[in-house]
Amino acid sequence: MLSILHRATGLFLVLGLIVICSWLVCVALGEESFQMFNSIGSTLAGKILSLGLVFSLVYHCFNGIRHLVWDCGYGFELTSVYLSGGIVFLLSIVVTLLIVVRAWL
Repeated sequence: MLSILHRATGLFLVLGLIVICSWLVCVALGEESFQMFNSIGSTLAGKILSLGLVFSLVYHCFNGIRHLVWDCGYGFELTSVYLSGGIVFLLSIVVTLLIVVRAWL
């Protein structure tokens, strides 16, 4: 499941790249476009999208570090695989919540 989630978050980050590029275009177009982009981002759908993008980035990063550890030849025991997967998932949730709560306050 975590491998599928890693791939899904990678694909979702492509959507994040599109959002960032759209934001940059709105900045370049001027104050009115920038305010429109911000008003869309402050809706419930915008906040859910940003929450998903932050989680995707954090999870993809932490799971990538986990894979780098595997590339070094460590953590292949079944108990280590399950433990590291649980740690990555829980740490991703905690860090995502810390980032989002800080950003929305």
